[in-house]
Amino acid sequence: MKAAFMTLGCKVNQFETETMEGLFRARGYEIVPFEERADVYVINTCSVTHLSDRKSRQIIRRASRTNPSACIAVAGCYAQVAPAEVRALEGVRVVIGTEERARIVDYVEEALRADGVVEEITDVMQARAFEDIPLHGVPHRTRAFLKIEDGCQNFCSFCIIPY
Repeated sequence: MKAAFMTLGCKVNQFETETMEGLFRARGYEIVPFEERADVYVINTCSVTHLSDRKSRQIIRRASRTNPSACIAVAGCYAQVAPAEVRALEGVRVVIGTEERARIVDYVEEALRADGVVEEITDVMQARAFEDIPLHGVPHRTRAFLKIEDGCQNFCSFCIIPY
């Protein structure tokens, strides 16, 4: 099976997309460029502004047009703040928000077996544990991101991730 990935937003999203790619690779998926036809599209979204939300929707629709029968998995901030909007988009089969990315392959495989949408949105205001997602190597880069925390203590008005 082929999987393609798209990252929108910050460096944290870039790191998390790389870890999700590694999880799929470790389970035997072939990673292909996002523009290619794939069985699974994973889109790690941003929601800093309404323009970010719109770009996330455009990318989701692009994946659906590229392969209408693909399983589209949407993660990240846009999925976290607007899961109903994301779920309503054509082709979306997995909605996971800003937690549970370590289980994304399980959720995708569950969605491929079942009919409907697999959704796992947690309350980020209640999250107090660091989400430990293993990095399985980054074959297309000479340097990898190192995630040292989830959130911060700055409480920026544009950010949905609390301390």
